[in-house]
Amino acid sequence: MKKILITGAAGCVGRQLVEKLLAETEHHIFATDVKPNPFQSQPEQNALRLEYLSLDIRDNTFTDWVIERKPDVVIHLASILQISERMPRETAYEIDVVGTERLLAACITAKVSKIIVTTSGAAYGYYPSNKEIITEQRPTSGNADYFYSAHKAAVEVLMRRYRGIHPELEQIVFRPGAILGPDFEGPVVNLFQQKAITGLMGYPGPFNFIWSEDVVDYLIEGAQSNITGQFNIAGDGTMSMKEIADYLQKRYIALPAWLVQGVLAIAKPLGLSQYGPEQVKFIKFRPVLSNEKLKRHFQHQPRYNSRQTLDAFLASQQNTSSPLPSSAIQENSHA
Repeated sequence: MKKILITGAAGCVGRQLVEKLLAETEHHIFATDVKPNPFQSQPEQNALRLEYLSLDIRDNTFTDWVIERKPDVVIHLASILQISERMPRETAYEIDVVGTERLLAACITAKVSKIIVTTSGAAYGYYPSNKEIITEQRPTSGNADYFYSAHKAAVEVLMRRYRGIHPELEQIVFRPGAILGPDFEGPVVNLFQQKAITGLMGYPGPFNFIWSEDVVDYLIEGAQSNITGQFNIAGDGTMSMKEIADYLQKRYIALPAWLVQGVLAIAKPLGLSQYGPEQVKFIKFRPVLSNEKLKRHFQHQPRYNSRQTLDAFLASQQNTSSPLPSSAIQENSHA
């Protein structure tokens, strides 16, 4: 039995992780998020092993709590996926990067044995060299003009520094591709919900999909094993934006890159779009992640490839009010 502390526990992956740990292990769980406790309906025997506190990772109360609880393993999932109009980028940086650095320092003080951090395939950045499949040997350079990519790359810098000065704190850094799962929200799901899917001429915009339960299984195996290192998390294969549009029975519109850049350069300053011309490279140079190292080191293997992951996501929408096409959901509900 271990004491496992989880940040971002009220998020889509965090909720699944806590519930599976309670259902299938004897570990004692310390869970936190800025959101209210989503686990109040747990059976009594599980609730006795769970302590949930609503905390802000930027506050001293959070780091004091980590030090007081002295967990064996920390699983750090908390991060900002999308910036709202009410949140400046500086605030997102405080949460993503400064908060992670404070957590690492607290782990050293509390003598935590292992920390598991999820960054993202976006940490590699969006560059022309991404036409090749990306292994863990590629530097995590990020893109300064995309907060999510830049922040994940900055967290990777912190993790490298701590590996050098504090080798006693073992690490796993996971770099997931596009995660799909029940009740998921975010830019990828937003893409699915558009009336038409827009791409760029000459650029397929491939997606590596990974099912959320696979991510949870890797987090649990990482917490319970002696494995350390940096690992991409992705299913086998990819789907292009046109293939995704066809699968969803939606119109696919491929536009010249120069046209999209020009339109966004005008639309963003006018407040007509949250995206600027820099967004074009995120379609042009979307990273495709190799999962070979992951499959060599972990017993768990991805249950779905990228296409099957989309199938499973569509099937999970059957009993929701999702605007995804019902015909596509029914057709692909076998996964």
